[in-house]
Amino acid sequence: MTERRDDGPFEIAVERLAAGRGQRRRALVAALSIAFVVGGAIGLARLAESRAAAFASRGPALALASPRTSSASTGPSLPTRPTGHRVEELLEVPNRALPGAPDLMVVEQDGADLTIRDWTAGAELSTVRTVPDAVPRDDPAVYPVVDPAGDRMVLLSLAGDGGGGSAAAGGRARLLDRDGRVIWTADGIAAESGAIWSSDGRIVVTAGNSRRWHVVSLARNGLAKDLVVRLPGEVFLPSPTPIGSMSIPRLDPRTIPLGFSADGRWAYGGIVSPELGILIGQFRVALDGSKVERVLELGVGRTDGLVPQPGTLGGRLVDPTTGRIASSRVNPDTTGGPPTLEVRNPDAGFAFVVRAGAPLGSWWGTDGGLYVLTADSQLYASEADLVRVGPDGTAGPPIVATGPITSAGFLGIRNGYAAVVISVTREGFDAQIVLVDVADPTRISALPLPIYSTPSILSAELRP
Repeated sequence: MTERRDDGPFEIAVERLAAGRGQRRRALVAALSIAFVVGGAIGLARLAESRAAAFASRGPALALASPRTSSASTGPSLPTRPTGHRVEELLEVPNRALPGAPDLMVVEQDGADLTIRDWTAGAELSTVRTVPDAVPRDDPAVYPVVDPAGDRMVLLSLAGDGGGGSAAAGGRARLLDRDGRVIWTADGIAAESGAIWSSDGRIVVTAGNSRRWHVVSLARNGLAKDLVVRLPGEVFLPSPTPIGSMSIPRLDPRTIPLGFSADGRWAYGGIVSPELGILIGQFRVALDGSKVERVLELGVGRTDGLVPQPGTLGGRLVDPTTGRIASSRVNPDTTGGPPTLEVRNPDAGFAFVVRAGAPLGSWWGTDGGLYVLTADSQLYASEADLVRVGPDGTAGPPIVATGPITSAGFLGIRNGYAAVVISVTREGFDAQIVLVDVADPTRISALPLPIYSTPSILSAELRP
């Protein structure tokens, strides 16, 4: 079932990218949803250098029709949606301090270099550190997954990913230490499935093609050990199955790492239907490689159950209070309409469905509510709202409401604060990240993001 491979630190000579290649004028990449087939897209917004169009991610997050009124407040008024002739505008929200709010970590690319920056509401972006020559010339697109301490990162490359093609094809994963040295690398990676870090930053798990997972552990001396775990057939085939049945690897469901168990012994994974895009099952992998087993539920609340931590796919899909799962079914009625968000109980029993509008993102809070970003169109929307859906499926009033915009994405929710990215291109070119207290939407701040700055933002994540 397993193959052990020891990888010591090694250097890779990387030439600096030429100043061309669109890097210096490459527009904003606000964030990237790796597991776009599951729902809750963080939202990729890339503005072309020609200034002619904007590109948004395919993340089939759930859109939700919600009331258009806001609850009364004795504090500052909430940002209001502009009216009249269509002119795309950002929210008129200052960069004000929000005591108790989480920080935002962004990773920027400037040529071959990656820079980690931090934003505390009310302050400017500050540089944490720069990793020189981190992006190889042959990686046209990379997505960084940074460890909890901000010291190491996995760079997932979508370059050459099969995406339904040959099972042997795939992306690439590279693990960089604080100094930018490559201490582990692997090809044939299902880059869209992402990666998860343990809370102590000692283990990182990513999915490979050809039905395998990589469990990479880091020793105190900096060496990386790659434990390749082969996933059995029952992870890919429905159960029960006729004797002798087999699946075609290129049509296999995608597996995605969701997070770790409370006792630190298991990594949990989800199984995504390639046709429907919905989460159709779950399994867990023993971190010592001794066992892989299909499970009927994720066991949230048990010592051996999943801990849906912020910053992981489990934290986005799984309610940390009840274990409910919210996943998105792609085109359920075959008409090409928006996805349907299905919320199911831990035992897979149906809870409720939320549907309508264009998909932009959804995340679970720690209060038992599902927070959903919706718009009337994925691109060039006339309006977009962030709302809370209660345990009974009822949507509350808008927490954030925009007027006409080019695109928006949901960066996540942590410690009671939500982060949304908004971009506009008509008639001006601009973007912002909005941080809001979901319990008191008058506590709101925004970070301006200049579209034509030299670096491109590859990822953005809320941190404690």
